Amino acid sequence: MNVVLIVADTWRRDHVGCYGNRWIRTPNVDRLAGMGAVFDNCRFGSYPTLPCRNDILTGRYEFPWRGWGGPDRDAVTLSGLIDRAGKISYFLTDIYHHWRRAGGTYWWDFSGFELIRGQERDRWITDADIDVKYPAPEYEEDKNRIGPHLRNAQFLRKDESDWSAPRLFERACRWIRHNAAHDDFFLMVDAFDPHEPWDPPRYYTDLYDDPAYDGHEYVSPAYGPIEGYLTPAEFKHIQAMYAGEITMVDRYVGRLIRQIEAVGLMDKTLIVVTTDHGTYNGDHGLVGKNRTLYEGLAHIPLIVWHPEFAHGKRLDQLVQQIDFLPTVLEAVGVEAPEGIHGRSILPLLRAADAGEDPPWRRAALFGNYRDWCNVTDGRWVLHRKFDGSETLLFDLQSDPCEERNLAEESPDRLVHMKGLLREKLKEIDAPADLVAGACS
Repeated sequence: MNVVLIVADTWRRDHVGCYGNRWIRTPNVDRLAGMGAVFDNCRFGSYPTLPCRNDILTGRYEFPWRGWGGPDRDAVTLSGLIDRAGKISYFLTDIYHHWRRAGGTYWWDFSGFELIRGQERDRWITDADIDVKYPAPEYEEDKNRIGPHLRNAQFLRKDESDWSAPRLFERACRWIRHNAAHDDFFLMVDAFDPHEPWDPPRYYTDLYDDPAYDGHEYVSPAYGPIEGYLTPAEFKHIQAMYAGEITMVDRYVGRLIRQIEAVGLMDKTLIVVTTDHGTYNGDHGLVGKNRTLYEGLAHIPLIVWHPEFAHGKRLDQLVQQIDFLPTVLEAVGVEAPEGIHGRSILPLLRAADAGEDPPWRRAALFGNYRDWCNVTDGRWVLHRKFDGSETLLFDLQSDPCEERNLAEESPDRLVHMKGLLREKLKEIDAPADLVAGACS
């Protein structure tokens, strides 16, 4: 079986129609969700962008040992295992971090690789005759933050098809057309959108805000509190730009799915649509990321199409990105290596078709290196600082927005969740100082 894995960066779960959103248009992802399976309890493992992708490609939690960076050259990876089995693995991305020095090893053991240029801080276009127009005063003061992106955009963009996401997904469609004859291929489409900068064609933004808005456009807002930084109108416009990015990406995800259908591959292709993490969109008065790993970041969408199983099903088992490696390997007929932390989710799809609800993992572990170490059983979530200096405990059933810390009010539950955290860390032989600090 072929596998197409689509990772759309920074896509909030509650900004997709099949997860209950009623104001953002995502008809194509919703269509796939109606055809396939929707996982309601997927959490990331390692945060942020690059550690998450290490989880995907190695099937192992990255955050207990390491922070920002690509896979080690000697790492056993999903792409490498498929390539060494004589099958085709291909990586298509527009994410700058995948080829720059800090994370430039994601592509190296795929059978093929392609980068779509021009996104984020990609120092691509240097033309002196481009007059860069900054959409908010703060970008004039810190031109390195968004200047390269704006220069690239003003050089390239004449039509919607010139934006990065359309270019990336159109290239993926071409790849499908020219590689449909391969057996058991693995295509990973790693899209930077809807990550900021949030600057889709203006008509997408206008779907969600007053088209007459002519204020500052904080296309890449500084991470942190909204109060004292953004006016209500500016923040509403940020939300509209983000929603517009999502609708644009949804459109091109739909094009890729229709291309797979057009070449007759739907009956022999596993399709996975997910993200690495979300972003704060007013939660806890915040915009952006890099704070406590609340649900807005950690609880992510996962939609899976399998030609045979779980059509129109919703599953509530705790699954994570470490499960992608064994899932893809099982689908393409390659044996999973020993020592991974994930499990194939294909048995869950088969069980859902049979009306069964098999036991799965008791808890999901997630965190970021030397900062937060967290665990959830699906209802309760415990956030612990690496050194034990801060503790947050929430009942997601009664408090889904995580606004009432019950660490002092529910001592028995706190002890139980600390025990789960210790259990999960011990299972993976996490560093002793992490176990001692986070579980103290």
